[in-house]
Amino acid sequence: MLTPAELFSGLAAQYGTPLYLLDVQKVLGAMNTLRDGLSFHYPNSEITYSVKTNYLSHILRQVLSHGYRLEVVSRHEMMLAQENGAQPNQLLLNGPVKSLEDLNYCYQHSIDLNLDSVDELQAATTIGTLDKPFRLGLRAAATLKNGNISRFGIDFGDSEAVGQIRNLIQNPGIDVMGLHTHHSSRRDAQSYCDRIDHLSQIAEMLEIKPKYLDIGGGVGSTPPPEIAAQLTYPIDDPKQLATIIGKHAFEKWGSQGPRIILEPGIAVLAESMNYLTRIVSVKNRGTGQIAVCDGSLFDVNPLRSTVHPPCHLLTSNDDPSEPSAEPTRLYGGTCMEIDQIGTLPVGRTPRPGDLVHVSNVGAYSACLAPQFIIPPAPIYSVDSQKIIRQRPTLGNFIGAGK
Repeated sequence: MLTPAELFSGLAAQYGTPLYLLDVQKVLGAMNTLRDGLSFHYPNSEITYSVKTNYLSHILRQVLSHGYRLEVVSRHEMMLAQENGAQPNQLLLNGPVKSLEDLNYCYQHSIDLNLDSVDELQAATTIGTLDKPFRLGLRAAATLKNGNISRFGIDFGDSEAVGQIRNLIQNPGIDVMGLHTHHSSRRDAQSYCDRIDHLSQIAEMLEIKPKYLDIGGGVGSTPPPEIAAQLTYPIDDPKQLATIIGKHAFEKWGSQGPRIILEPGIAVLAESMNYLTRIVSVKNRGTGQIAVCDGSLFDVNPLRSTVHPPCHLLTSNDDPSEPSAEPTRLYGGTCMEIDQIGTLPVGRTPRPGDLVHVSNVGAYSACLAPQFIIPPAPIYSVDSQKIIRQRPTLGNFIGAGK
């Protein structure tokens, strides 16, 4: 049986670096954990997969085959989902921008969607008919942790907007099926219970009985110690979080309430991917030792979060090298000063040629990594034991053609 270090070293030697490693079974396991924790206490519930967080076809097909729906936020993502086998009833469309064509498409194919504005609802009234009402949901703007109102959704604290909504939903061609809200400024279980209560209050305000309450995503994964030490807030265990939400919904409605929808991204993806990169040089600076590698910050943290992923040298137990006296800052191979991937902890002194393992990079990484200086890294699937995304060639990188 190969050790992780031996496995990673072998794959890096075979496919080169930088290289992503994907374990889709970790995605499915995390989704099942959330689903089971929520449905055990509140059966009328659902977990959907957030496509924007990682839209690899290999993941989408597996998620669909295990009975989960896909949450998409654009027509582009909808087409991507359908290309990977999603049927209309397996899609849920959110997002801040929907064209009249998008609305018509969802109406004709009975695709669930949540509208983001009064303007989108106004457009929907021109589509639905008395014989075939437009069945849709409305997104409510969330109050963020800092007290500000989110730019997404409808501000139901705005009396003018509420008056417009009340008038528009009286249209016999409109059938409001659900309410939606989402934000990532809080990730604790109580936040999701608060979302349920907030949407319930809006339903009473509009005098509707929604069939579902979509409480969004933003659920955090269980962080490794290296990430937990950087956080300024606690992260609830996903199973415990789902259990608290389920109990809250059951206490509120028993078994007769609306369907609760949760849309996890980070919670099911963060631990599913690792990244391998190789050190090419080691330098000493007045501010400490640095190592430069052939990978890039933009591969593992394209959103430039202040929380860096865990980075470790791959070493054997009998390595005779001298230990380092201090952590080593790990930089990428682009020409940008900001390209710091993370920090190598105190251990063996890094050397050119050493392999570095970066973990917890499954969310917002491979799908956002830009084609900037270093082409996107190939992706190796641990479960299928093959490359599922090749390193781009020069031709498909620049769109060359005659």
